[in-house]
Amino acid sequence: MKKDLKEEFVRLTLRYIEGIENGPMSKSHAAHKRIQMLCKSICESEDKGNAFFSELITHAEPAVRLAAATFLYLSDQARAIAEFQALKKAEQSSISMAAVGNLWWIERGEFQITFD
Repeated sequence: MKKDLKEEFVRLTLRYIEGIENGPMSKSHAAHKRIQMLCKSICESEDKGNAFFSELITHAEPAVRLAAATFLYLSDQARAIAEFQALKKAEQSSISMAAVGNLWWIERGEFQITFD
């Protein structure tokens, strides 16, 4: 089941970023909603999803690493920040901008993860 969840996380994350970059935005919004639902249940586990997201921040796709680092922040802030720092140099501007934005919010103490 864990493998299935990871595959679903990757698939939804790639759908989300494709919608952001190429449209339609409805595709992105639908994927985002499903990512939030999936990650809420994962983050409610005993380790707050640490093992799950730690594996995914090594994924080949920068979008997957960004999403995984975002949720990893709940259980391992230092490792998530290190990944955001690395993603600032990503070739995809949407990924590097999101990483910079996350770091900006973290520096101000206002970074939040919501499951709405």
